[in-house]
Formats: sequence, C-alpha cells, structure tokens
Amino acid sequence: MKKRIILSMALALAATLQLTAYTAQEAVNKFVSHNSLRYASVGVNVIDLDSAKSIASYRPDQANITASTMKTVVSSAALGLLGPHFRFETPVYIDGEIRDNCLYGDIIVKGMGDPTLGSVFMPNQANIVDEIIGALSAQGIARIEGNIICDDSYYGYPYYDEDWDVGDLAYNYGAAVHALNFHDNLMTVSCTMDSRGRVSRSSIKPPVPGVKVISRCRGSRGRNAITPYLDYSTPALVFTGETTARTYRNTYANPTPAPMLADSLERAIRNNGIQLSEPAEALDNHAAQLSLLVLHKSPELSEIITSLLDRSDNMFAHALLRAIGARDWELKGQENMPPDLDAVGVAAVKHWLELQGINTDPLFMRDGSGLARGNKASVNFFGDMLTMMADRRFDGIRLCDLMPTASDRVGKTMENNMLSQQIVIKSGSMRHVQCYVGYYPADKPRYAFAVLVNNFNCSRASIREQIGVFLCNLFE
Repeated sequence: MKKRIILSMALALAATLQLTAYTAQEAVNKFVSHNSLRYASVGVNVIDLDSAKSIASYRPDQANITASTMKTVVSSAALGLLGPHFRFETPVYIDGEIRDNCLYGDIIVKGMGDPTLGSVFMPNQANIVDEIIGALSAQGIARIEGNIICDDSYYGYPYYDEDWDVGDLAYNYGAAVHALNFHDNLMTVSCTMDSRGRVSRSSIKPPVPGVKVISRCRGSRGRNAITPYLDYSTPALVFTGETTARTYRNTYANPTPAPMLADSLERAIRNNGIQLSEPAEALDNHAAQLSLLVLHKSPELSEIITSLLDRSDNMFAHALLRAIGARDWELKGQENMPPDLDAVGVAAVKHWLELQGINTDPLFMRDGSGLARGNKASVNFFGDMLTMMADRRFDGIRLCDLMPTASDRVGKTMENNMLSQQIVIKSGSMRHVQCYVGYYPADKPRYAFAVLVNNFNCSRASIREQIGVFLCNLFE
C-alpha cells in the first residue's frame, strides 16, 4: 500500500512537471504544433512587462479575426477619452405648463446613447421610469394631458453596424445600438405556430407597440428548423423555415426600444394613480423652452466596462464606440450625428492609440464589439496595447482591474488550476474563431499575452482546453 501511495505521488508530481517544464517559447511551440492547428491561422505573443519585450511568439505580425477581444480596445480608448467616472446622461423634459396639478403638455425622454437604461445587468442603478414617476409626484402632478415622447433621433439610422452579418441581427447578441436604448434592447417572444406554419398566437414581453411577429414558415409533419430575422422597415420579427404545430419562446433583439420605454412609462404613470390622456385639442401654451424634469445618469464607465467585459456584451461595447464618435464629432463643432458615426468612433480610437505610441497599422477595426468578422489585428498590436495599458491608471483604475478572471473560460485544466483566479482575461469566439488576451498575475501584472486562433480543426471545447494547457505551461 505504501508503494502505491509513493507511486501515486510520483505520478502527480510528473503531471505537474509536465505543465511547468517549458520555457515560454517552448510552451508556444508545443501549443501551435498541435494537429488541430495544422491549417489554422494562429498568432501568439507573450510579453515581459518589466522589459516591455516579447519573450515568445508565433506569427506575431499576422492579422487574425479578433472576435470579442476587440472589446479591450474600445474599453481602453473609452477609459482614456471619456474617463472611468464618465456617465451617460438622459434628460427628461416637460414641454408645456403645470396648472392645478395638471400637466398640459408632453413628457419628452431624449435618448443620448446610454446602453444601460432599464438594463437587467445593472440592477443597482437608478430606474429612469421610477425617477420620472417620483419627479411627477414631487411636483404634485395628478393628471397629464399630453403625450409621452421617447426621442431616438440623436443617432441616425442604421442602428446596427453595417459590417455586422444580417443573420446576427435578430439574436440577443446582435442587439443594435440606438440613441434611446431600453431593457438591453431585448424582447422575449412567445409564438405559437399552427400546422400550416402560420402564427396563431404571439406575445412580446416587455410589450413593444408596433412590432409584429410574422411567420413565413412552411408547415411540416416532423421537422422543426426555423430562422429568425429582423425587418426594421415594418418593424417585425420574421420566422422562416419549417415547423410543426408548436410554441417557440426565446429572447431576440428589439428593433424599436423607444416604444418599449414609452409603453413602460405610460403603464407606470397609470399604475401610480396619475391620469394620462391625449389633449382634446392642440395646445398653444407650450413653454418657449423645455423645462428639465429628470436628468438620469448611468453607472460610471468603469462599472459598465466591468460588466461588458465579463458578459461580453456587444451592445454595451458598441455603445462605447458610438459615445467616443459622438464626443469627437461634437468637439469638432459638428451637429447632427453622421450616418457613419461608427467610422468616426473607430478613427477616434485609433488616433488615441497612436498618441499613446501604438502602431495601429495591424489593427483593422470595424466596430466596438468584435461582432463584425472584418475586425482583425495582429498579436503584436495586442501586445503593444496591453503593455501600454498594463500600469496605465485612469484616476487609479487600470484595464486589468476591470477584466474577469480566467475561471471556467479556458477549459477544464485551467478551471481546476489555481492560475484560473490569478489570470485576468478577455475571451472572444465566433464560428471557427477562439481568442484570448490578458494579464498574469491579475493584481500586479508581470506578463501580457494574446492568442488568436482562426479556422481550428477541432471542437470549441478542445481548442479552449489546448489554450488552457498552454497558459498553464506558460505561467506555472
């Protein structure tokens, strides 16, 4: 029995040594030599932050699809350009006058790009609907003869980035960025199909007035294969494919968040005992200037970035790019946001990076989230950016302070290793793409790394595991 215990200990020690007996370059070489990467496009870079030099690499200048690792780029620029304490502001105005506890006029919510309004991922933030109800009650308003107007005009159409795949737009990860966002720009749709593939019953929660649910499916005796897409012109959620008589329920992108907010606000007003009716006749006594009822403020940027990096939220991240673009546009004295605001934001991000001494030639940036497959970068670019950001503090806050730990994001070997809590990481994945960038150790980074893998020839679980083993070989 004693010999068996000793043998078991020896085998455990050998397994540990297998993960630790590599130089940085040997760990890289072992990883990229795996058969599943034989035809893949792979880039790896490991940087010693003390010397700011690469200590191991593989194809460092090759530009690969980044997926959501692009979120670290827009987050870095947002910290530098907007500041960690930046808050989106959404003004709510009264257009009219108050007499005898009645508002004769309209309530106007002016969207300014805040992605967090009514977000289920920001449960501790002030609720804009509650703020408006509280402000109305504070002014003694018991009746409103006017309209609830949710103004979504600050950003122009299209609301989504033109480089996004049209097939992504209906899904929850493809939610577009509006000037007035609400409830994460998502809606839960329940839809019952009959045997001919027609919609017999549907519901949307929270309600979105004006949005239709349309089926263009064929009836089927045994096959259920439907594909959703958004028709922004109708607007409608449209299903195509084949279906039996059954009910579907899922969460989809909401093409018109402004009506959702207006409906939620109207219901809250009535539920709080305030009468709401459209004016019997046109009002001529509106105020010459709008009066501010509420100035809603989002959580601080550092909290927004922490959330979007942890959850890899495309809508939040792209909203930061548009905020950067809007800031740049307004600083130049321009009015009326351009239809190519995303391009303005990208140019502002790249200009800021260049001012920090970063070569942006290997950065092909199309959006703020990484959802566009046209987003590409080299691991050399990520190495330079991560090195610059490693100890760069913005009012005491670093990028690494806002990044999640590796935890269960990089395969079982990493998940079962104490390194999982000592590495901070941003992952990125899409079809045939798996990427990671990050720092080690988390609290006082000594190393930065970037791993971009495109067109791997194995399962996603397998490539995640291979990268996890590589990081264990590298840092143990």
